[in-house]
Amino acid sequence: MPAWSPLLVQKIEIHALGFVLRKLQLNRHRDAEVASHGHDFAQLILYLNGEGVQTVNGRRRRARAGDLFVIPAATPHGFLVAGRSRPLCLVLDYEMEGSSRVRVAHRTLSPATLNELHALLVRVPRKGRLTLGDYPAILAVVARLLAQSPAGPEPAPTLFEKLADHVRSPAPLGKIARDLGYHPDHLSRKLKRESGLGLRALRDRFRLEAAQAALRGEPTVAAASTRAGFDDPNYFARWFRRQTGRQPSVWRKKP
Repeated sequence: MPAWSPLLVQKIEIHALGFVLRKLQLNRHRDAEVASHGHDFAQLILYLNGEGVQTVNGRRRRARAGDLFVIPAATPHGFLVAGRSRPLCLVLDYEMEGSSRVRVAHRTLSPATLNELHALLVRVPRKGRLTLGDYPAILAVVARLLAQSPAGPEPAPTLFEKLADHVRSPAPLGKIARDLGYHPDHLSRKLKRESGLGLRALRDRFRLEAAQAALRGEPTVAAASTRAGFDDPNYFARWFRRQTGRQPSVWRKKP
């Protein structure tokens, strides 16, 4: 079963000035995690609401309403929910002909631009056979998205990205902060302003990723506990329930 529910799907092929549009889709995420995967076409992914962590080529970025990601063909990317609301994403599948090259990029659209795109999407038919009169609305959405697509080099890593590898280690959070030149409380506040997660919450998020991967791959909860770095399976079960609201054994049985 797909990890998302398509609310709008228009499979069309439009060629214009070296640009080939394949599909415009509106997806509501069904699962809390989308495993890393790639496509034989490029994608623009715009978060319309909800929040999570978008991974592109192993780099993680916080994703909220207005965040636009450019993902070239064959580039591994995935997603993890990091809040209470599962995101609604506008996805554009496309190709660039000739010498044009798509680069990994990210930017955040202004509220005014995001509102404009919402208004344009209302005019796009959700599904079914298109009429000639439908194309202006679709092209307006595509043109607005492409106008916002970053063309410059990829920006410098965010604080969230810089900390990702550090907080996965078992080192105390205070030591990690000091090694990076911060007081722990200051670093946690700075990180929370940027990503919505403090240091401890970020570590728990990555530990939860590891725990869920272990539960999918190991035959028992005890084995998953060890693989995820927990010495005590009972503590692991209590910790996992605090994070997800479910016991590990129950989570393993989800469809």
